[in-house]
Amino acid sequence: MNKIICPVDFSDTSLNALEYAVEIARKFHSHLTLIHVFTESDFNKLLDEKSVSKTFKERLNMADVKLEGIVKRMNEDYKKDGVSCEYKLELGDLMDNLLKEFKNGYNLCVMGTTGISRSNDMFWGSNTEEVIEKAKIPTLCIPIEASFEGFRKIVYASDFMAEDKKAIQEVISFATMFDARISVLHINVKNNDREYKEFVSDLRSFIQYQKINFVNKEFKDEIGLGIEEYMEEENSDLLMVFRKSRGFLGDMFHKSLTSTLSYSMSKPLFVLKFS
Repeated sequence: MNKIICPVDFSDTSLNALEYAVEIARKFHSHLTLIHVFTESDFNKLLDEKSVSKTFKERLNMADVKLEGIVKRMNEDYKKDGVSCEYKLELGDLMDNLLKEFKNGYNLCVMGTTGISRSNDMFWGSNTEEVIEKAKIPTLCIPIEASFEGFRKIVYASDFMAEDKKAIQEVISFATMFDARISVLHINVKNNDREYKEFVSDLRSFIQYQKINFVNKEFKDEIGLGIEEYMEEENSDLLMVFRKSRGFLGDMFHKSLTSTLSYSMSKPLFVLKFS
C-alpha cells in the first residue's frame, strides 16, 4: 500500500478515518494524500460558523490553511516512520473527483461512513457506499464509533468462490503487518459441508500464515446481522470482504450487506477489490 488517499471534510468522522489512514501508512511506509472536495453551497457546512460572512475565496483559503496545518504536523510527526503526506483541494462533485484521483495509482481509500448531513442524507455514508460500488481500489470504511487500537483480530467473510484464494492472500499480507489473527468466516447459505471442507483443505495447502482459523456459520436471511453478531462475539477489530462483480456476493451480499454494514457496524469494514 504505497499510496493511500483519505477524503477529509473536517468533521469528527473524517478526522477519525484519517487516524486510521495514518496508522496504516505508518505500517506500510506509505504516501498519504488528504483530499477535500467542495462546492460553494457546501462550504458553510464544512467549516465553522466564522466562515459564513466571508467570501468564497476567503473560505477557500481557510480550508487551505486547515489542511496545510494538518499535513505539516503529520509530516513532522511521522517522517521517521517513512510516511509522507500531501493535500489536495478540489472543486465540484465528491465522487467525480475521487474516481478521477483514484486513477493516479492509489492502493487504498480510507473514509468515514457518516458525517455532515445534507438534506437529511448522510453525506459521507452515502458516498462511502458509492465508492464501494464504483471504485476499482480497496476501500476502508471507518464508522464514527470506531476507535483505533490496532488490528488484532480480523474477520474475512467468504463464500468460497475461486477469487477468495487471491483475496485471502491480500488479507494475510495486511494482517501480517499488524500481527493479527484471521478468522475466515464462511457464509453457509447452502448448508454444503462437503464443499466447505474441500475449500478449507485447498486453502490450507498453500497458506503459510499460522494465526488463521476457519469458521463455518449458516446465514440464510440476515447475513449482515449474522456477521455483525460474530464480530461482536469474537471482539474483532476489522471485517474484510471481497467485492465481487458476479455471483451470490455480487448480487445479494454487496448490494445489501455492504450498505447495511457501512451504516450500522461499529467496526471498520475493508472492501477488497482487484482491478
